[in-house]
Amino acid sequence: MAIREFSLEGTPRAKIAFVGEVPSQEDLKRFSEHKFTWEPSNPADPVTLNKLSDPDFIAKLDAVIWTQDATKLKALPRELRGVARKLLDHDVRIYVRLASDENKTAIPRKHVVNAIIEDLLPANLQRAEWQTLPQDQRERENSLLFPCIYIVDTANSWGDIAALVCSRPASPIKLNLNFDEKILLDRFGREGHEERVNLLKRAFWNCSDLRLTLLDGGMSGAPVFKAYASLEAGLVQQGSTSPYPHLFFVKIGPRKKITDEYDKYCSHISEYVPFHLGPRLRLERCNLGSKQGILVGDFVEGAETLIACARGGRCGHAIANLFDKTLGGWRKQERAKPVQSLSSQLAQKWYVEGQKDKLIEVPAERIPLLHKLQADTQIGPLKEMFEQLGKAAAFAGPAHGDMHATNVLVRHGDAIIIDFEKLEQQYPLTYDPASLEGGLLVEGFIEDLKAAKLSPESVVSMIAPLYEGRAFKVGQTTYCRPGDPTEWYYNAVNQIRTLSWSAENEPCHYALTLALCLIRKGCNPHQELNAKEPNALRAIAFFFGQKILREMASTKLCASQDLKPASEVEGQ
Repeated sequence: MAIREFSLEGTPRAKIAFVGEVPSQEDLKRFSEHKFTWEPSNPADPVTLNKLSDPDFIAKLDAVIWTQDATKLKALPRELRGVARKLLDHDVRIYVRLASDENKTAIPRKHVVNAIIEDLLPANLQRAEWQTLPQDQRERENSLLFPCIYIVDTANSWGDIAALVCSRPASPIKLNLNFDEKILLDRFGREGHEERVNLLKRAFWNCSDLRLTLLDGGMSGAPVFKAYASLEAGLVQQGSTSPYPHLFFVKIGPRKKITDEYDKYCSHISEYVPFHLGPRLRLERCNLGSKQGILVGDFVEGAETLIACARGGRCGHAIANLFDKTLGGWRKQERAKPVQSLSSQLAQKWYVEGQKDKLIEVPAERIPLLHKLQADTQIGPLKEMFEQLGKAAAFAGPAHGDMHATNVLVRHGDAIIIDFEKLEQQYPLTYDPASLEGGLLVEGFIEDLKAAKLSPESVVSMIAPLYEGRAFKVGQTTYCRPGDPTEWYYNAVNQIRTLSWSAENEPCHYALTLALCLIRKGCNPHQELNAKEPNALRAIAFFFGQKILREMASTKLCASQDLKPASEVEGQ
């Protein structure tokens, strides 16, 4: 059991606003027993929508308990829509008491739930209601991630409601946190700005000053900041100008993305990734608003990216450490999925993220270079080849899902993994190493191209031996001439593949997975990749991906392999 701290001061925002019905004096004692006060304190001065829109009034509230009027069933949903987001953004929990219906129908609940779903407000919905939400709005089923709207039945006694509300207090908020909001406006714009500011004030409630720096990289839509936060009362004495700052990372993004990544940290990282090989969330600083959320954790200092490490010829030990130690807790639990082929497990990777019926495609600006390399840019035929070649079952286990080369940091030879937004519970074990190899290709030669040390054509010719059929045979090592500008890449790729052979259930699985990763990277349309060098390297990745598939199809290396029966796979 976790250590719980008891405070004589009680909760910092111990005030409740009653809208509609106000409990009797006897029932109010259930709240005062928990040292909660309430509004309206004067019956002649009820809580109004204007009050619930006032930031100063909201900042003192822990919760709003809103009772539906049986004679005006539509009034509460209508009023709720006007103030719910502002309340939730300040971490004010909203409890809705449904009206009693003489005919015992679901009409009172239906009015409330329809308003919640139409406005995409977070709430404790029943399964059938939850399933009507868009896929990208569904937080984990049966979750109760506050702040949200909590629907209770009128049959619940005020004593039960008092226990429910008072045992789930709101977090504190720092109203006068000193930081420059311009960095948020520059990155996100004006829309949703107030919510983001409140998220920071809630996350750093015990700090006086905060300084944010936007970190480069990342294309997920949830940017990461380096944050220096000065505690108001810390062990380090105040210096000449301000208290000594503590270093964190801060990630702000859509609520669904943040809750998903938070779940993955809690379920897969803290228990399975060694403490020094992954960032640690500060759970007490992670918060949610109505639309957005924030993750806060310890910043990884004194590390370099795997690309810098690889180009310096130092990556051999780091790559071995990555798969054996950092991700060992996942990969050593691998098991075959005998009812699913490799191609079926990775089927969704052929489609645009979030659009199950739209195939990925090569951006128009990359097509000229691909035609110059005599590559076919049609996705449909490549997808069919992959499905035919990948019929055998694959070893599967937890996978990072987005292991590009800047999501792996190296410190004193240890590989530290970051950014778990796309973590998968069960995925082919060949996916992470293949994704890492693809990441080194599309990100590792950018500076060479910028400095004109290499051209796109010379990169293709120099690394081509790594993508010939014989290079994917188990135990095969492909060498280049010592001193070549691509020697670092050969060394990194050979190390990755050496550690990947044991993850294959069939000899062709790594090559197939790599082909798909390269094709997908070549189809990434993100606007940050439109610059000349990243664009060329993405085209090169696509070229080698389709080359691998076509060569495998022509040699029929995997075409005759059928899905193995479960008994045979489990006996291996």
